[in-house]
Amino acid sequence: MKKQFILIALSILIFSSCKKDEEDVPAQAPDIPAFYNSGSSASPAINLIAGVSDNIFEPQDLDFHPSRANELWIINKGSNITGGSTVTITNAGQSNQSSQFLRDGNAWHFMAFPSAISFSKDNDNFGTSANILDANRQGGTFTGPTLWSSDMDVYAKYHGQGTNGSHLDMLHGSPYGMGIESDGQNAFWVFDGYNRHLCWYDFHGDHGPGNHDHSDGKVHRYSEVVLTRDPNIPSHMVKDDPTGTLFICETAKKRILWVNAISGREVADIPLINEELASHREVNDVEWGIFTDINLNKPCGIEVIGNILYVSDYESGEIVAFQKETKVELGRINTGAKGIMGIKADTNGKLWFVNALNHGVYRIDPS
Repeated sequence: MKKQFILIALSILIFSSCKKDEEDVPAQAPDIPAFYNSGSSASPAINLIAGVSDNIFEPQDLDFHPSRANELWIINKGSNITGGSTVTITNAGQSNQSSQFLRDGNAWHFMAFPSAISFSKDNDNFGTSANILDANRQGGTFTGPTLWSSDMDVYAKYHGQGTNGSHLDMLHGSPYGMGIESDGQNAFWVFDGYNRHLCWYDFHGDHGPGNHDHSDGKVHRYSEVVLTRDPNIPSHMVKDDPTGTLFICETAKKRILWVNAISGREVADIPLINEELASHREVNDVEWGIFTDINLNKPCGIEVIGNILYVSDYESGEIVAFQKETKVELGRINTGAKGIMGIKADTNGKLWFVNALNHGVYRIDPS
């Protein structure tokens, strides 16, 4: 019988020096996570933060800006004609909250059916993955992750004659990208649904807004980490920085995988795909396995805080908590509706999530 899991307390970071206002504290994962207790009789509150009136339409994922406090970015799926879009919520969840809807001038290509968003913790750039076979719609496989700036004077702005949108870089070796997770600077892990394995991308130095030099890019393929794609539901990933472990939702197989992201060895150069690169290599001897495949329907979103791994289940509408080391399920919280996708924790350990079917952004608060 599934546990009912109830939010009863949120841990608060204590500083040895004087306390700062929340607006002055850069967004970062708290040292002590929120925790849940299946024995409490109180129910948490599921609060709608933004919806259709804020231009939230089929949201796939969300992430907090790493250096601008309480700034939340949501990525919308969009259409085959328009491409995806973003909504940036400033002072998210506060009384003075505001939102800004933006779509790049060539989102049709650079943000084609985006499945996930991930901010770099090092430079405020972010990456997106694209759930499409060919971003050119010409029957090829010209698709992969895109690098963007979060500078509002750069993102979704026109940058002059000869430029193509506002993207900082794009590489084209992973069609049907189902998830993306930052690995520092301009490097990202990508769920490659077309080639059916895990990939590591490093855009290296970006080519500037709207330009097209990809030749310094690096792509490493972890083909031993075999992945199966669900065509309609993203498979998000999260990296646990303290342990170097990458956790992956493999939605199609109803399970969560773990990968030692610092394991493996480069064994060979492999043929280039679609473009010149500085490096295109195979990586073998990777340590990986199944974290859990028990009582999950359509795992989609994933977050780690301290010793707790949180997984959202698109089908059941639940968020499931696991003890990271023992893999023991700690409990569940029912969000009340099917369609939950990306989840993310704020600086206080509160969980936020998007629901693609309800076109909403939600926060879970203690009762």
